Amino acid sequence: MQRGTSLDTAIIFTSRMEDLADFYQQALQLGPYQRSPGHMGQMVGPVYLGFDQAGGTGNDGLGVSLWFTVDDIHATFSRLVDLGAEVRYPPQEKPWGALLAAVHDLDGNVLGLAQRRPGSAE
Repeated sequence: MQRGTSLDTAIIFTSRMEDLADFYQQALQLGPYQRSPGHMGQMVGPVYLGFDQAGGTGNDGLGVSLWFTVDDIHATFSRLVDLGAEVRYPPQEKPWGALLAAVHDLDGNVLGLAQRRPGSAE
């Protein structure tokens, strides 16, 4: 059964990770964050909201990284490239088994894709 596209993860890249995470936490009354070097985040409803130190884990600049789960990663990736997205990496299976791809949108933000697993209840 196809489920369509769902937004699963939003990562904000910032040079002031602690300050920006605290701002969102206080303004939106969020619970405590999970922390790892260069990253803070937590689930906000069904979406994971994260903050990465710019130049750290995934992006050399500022901006956002949005990760979507899709039914057909290859078709979605092709559409993005046809629309002018710059390839970050094509669809590939990661060591942990996930099928992922990523592009930079027209403003340079990271737009990531994950293939929905067959039988997924998402």
